[in-house]
Amino acid sequence: MKSLFLILIVVALALLAAAIAPVFKTDPGLVQMHFRGWTIETSLLTLVLSVLVVWLLVWVLVRLWKVPAETAGRIREQRSLAQLEKGLLALTEGDWSTAERALEKSASSHGRTTARYLAAAEAADGQDAGDRAEWYLEQADTRNRKQRFLVDLTRARILTQNGHYAEAKPVLETLLKRRRRHPQVLEMLARCNRELGEWEALLKLLPVMQKANVIDEQEAVELRHSAAIGELRRCKDRATLQSSWKALPRKIQKAPEVIKAYADQAVLQGLPEMTEEVIRVSLKREWIPALLIPYGEPGPDDTPRRLKQCEKWLEVHPDDALLHLTLGRLCAREELWGKARHHMIRSLELDPTVAGFDSLGQLLERKGEMEVAMACFRNALRMNQGKDPLPLPGDQAKLEPPLTADPV
Repeated sequence: MKSLFLILIVVALALLAAAIAPVFKTDPGLVQMHFRGWTIETSLLTLVLSVLVVWLLVWVLVRLWKVPAETAGRIREQRSLAQLEKGLLALTEGDWSTAERALEKSASSHGRTTARYLAAAEAADGQDAGDRAEWYLEQADTRNRKQRFLVDLTRARILTQNGHYAEAKPVLETLLKRRRRHPQVLEMLARCNRELGEWEALLKLLPVMQKANVIDEQEAVELRHSAAIGELRRCKDRATLQSSWKALPRKIQKAPEVIKAYADQAVLQGLPEMTEEVIRVSLKREWIPALLIPYGEPGPDDTPRRLKQCEKWLEVHPDDALLHLTLGRLCAREELWGKARHHMIRSLELDPTVAGFDSLGQLLERKGEMEVAMACFRNALRMNQGKDPLPLPGDQAKLEPPLTADPV
């Protein structure tokens, strides 16, 4: 492009010279100059050509004067680009110290450039050097809006990656005001809200995330469920738990994971009587064995009702290990030792679990069968460590026909 421009200038000058040549041929003009007793006479054309020759000589001398500096600059630029490539490759490889050194050299030889300092900040963060990362961000060029946005985005990403959610959130909220549908800003802000337990703020963010195609409908549903679970887990008494549960949309109240969170929180707060109807209705709608765990934690007066209900479910789901375990626990509460033992052993036959061995161990300990009880506790510990359970000693832990009534 530059060479084409020079050619056009030369052509234009040639055409101009051809146009004015006849004028100078008929009348070349006369220029006379007096200086300190000296007199110089020449034609106008000769004067113009002389000025052009002098200008050309000066231009050549100036260019020759600049050649060493320009050559040194090109060498520095080549070295800078080589360091930049080395730093970016090391950053991609995860060699943080090499990346930081190379990028720092690249930046120092090329002034305050945004990209180099942002990459250096990422490299410093990879070495858990937060102070150096922040220093690089402060050195980055922020003269225009895009550069300021990129610097703050990098700062927020580093803070979020390191778990500094409270510090990252205000930075991300400021960025969101500048770019309402920026995917990274929305994702990181949603993560900060989730980690900080700011569920209301997370729910307000979901429509924007959907419009920006950051999440689909299924992911939005999962986040709504997470928000509901988070709110339920914050409840510390009956009134707040009831009001939070009733405030949930009916569709969310039907989600098994939300019901499980509600039931677990009720049991944790010593309010197990609040769970019976909710779990029973949910299991009638859809069989989710995980909900049987809190169902096996009855209130003061509803153990017989839960026991009767579980026996009805057993007719439909005779080989459900968690149902047998729940029945065993409920029978133990009613001191129906034979039935409790039968269901707990059956649960272990169907699916050996930590909870199953622990429950059977507690039952056998209460009955004074210490050897088998200790074996159950050891198996529970082994399974917690990822090991397979060992066979229980003797015939005392073998399955026997269930008793219709326990001896007095």
